[in-house]
Amino acid sequence: MMIMRHALLLASSSLCLSLSAQHAVIGGIIEAVSIDSMITYVEEMSGEVPVDLGNGPVTITSRHSNHAGNALAQQYYEQKFAALGYTTEAQAFNATGRNVLVTKTGALYPEEIVVLCAHYDAMPSGTIYNAPAADDDGSGCAAVLEAARILRDIPFERTIVFALWDQEEQGKIGSIYYANVMAANDEEIVGVVNMDAIAFDGNGDRKARVHARQVANSMAIADTVFAILERYAIDIDLLLTTPGETYSDHASFWSAGYGAVLMIEEFAGDGNPYYHTPNDRVQYFDVPYFEKLAKLSIGSLAALAVPHDPITGIADPGNVHRESEIYAFPNPTERTSRVWLNTGVPQRYRVELLNAMGQQVGVLADAVLRPGRHAFDVDLGVLAPGAYLVVAYPEGGVPVSVRLLRTP
Repeated sequence: MMIMRHALLLASSSLCLSLSAQHAVIGGIIEAVSIDSMITYVEEMSGEVPVDLGNGPVTITSRHSNHAGNALAQQYYEQKFAALGYTTEAQAFNATGRNVLVTKTGALYPEEIVVLCAHYDAMPSGTIYNAPAADDDGSGCAAVLEAARILRDIPFERTIVFALWDQEEQGKIGSIYYANVMAANDEEIVGVVNMDAIAFDGNGDRKARVHARQVANSMAIADTVFAILERYAIDIDLLLTTPGETYSDHASFWSAGYGAVLMIEEFAGDGNPYYHTPNDRVQYFDVPYFEKLAKLSIGSLAALAVPHDPITGIADPGNVHRESEIYAFPNPTERTSRVWLNTGVPQRYRVELLNAMGQQVGVLADAVLRPGRHAFDVDLGVLAPGAYLVVAYPEGGVPVSVRLLRTP
């Protein structure tokens, strides 16, 4: 008999927004994005121009986690948010790592959170530090600041968190910490838009990518991005990558069972040749491309947060708290896959693991489950390679299932 660890986690609901026409508020937000503002932010955070953090001009020559400029960058972002009227939180997660967080509380559903994020730490490292990191990821950070500026006085139904992660280059340490804390505290994150390198288009083909996976409502978030692209005629040739890569902070949320997407330039086919070098500078930006990809990301975030106005042209989020749904990550896997079951009403569930022949090989739960998110770690490593099915049978309801693939 296989051994399974069962953990009860309460939190998230799923989200699926459909856009049928232009929404006046979202259109205004997209139009308000200022490329001049964003370029100024990047020039300041990448050492092109000095900044005054309260004790005279300083130049941020590097944002590598081991360099003093990383702490200066944290001060810089806190100063920018404060100037916009926000209260910032410096979330410490180790001796030197600090995430910079700002929360804009939702007007109707403050418990439902959407996150717009980027990472502020930088590469390369070395004894002689010079890591301007204008594209990776000064561009994403600038878009977060610009979103905070534009959205400041616009009410939204859901809570927005503007987040700048530290130590992404050391293994997504800052975002992993945040996502895990949120999951442990049963926080209801209903969508994450992560921007990592959104300003380089070397061949001018306007290609960019959105990365998504079948985790929570990630694919629905990607659908919202494409809807914004179409409805507002943003001139980007957007490509969907699924299953998405896990090399940036969005993957920290996948691992915690939350829906997330990555917005990024065509990193594989037209990669920035100055990536992780001292020459990752503003001068190599495709400025119109940067503006468009920032507009797409910020517009998508606004749609997910839902402007708190008569919603002309944006569908009601609909049955957010569904009766039940199920998903898994990682999948495929050689070892353990975590299966999440979201329930909307208290009732008895029997959750079974079946093999490809439909035979039961394990029972994950047989109990009354309260509303929320329930996680089951399934050790596929003790089973033969192949396909398996987890089926949740609600008493008197419609079963839901997810297919797991155990790779050799």
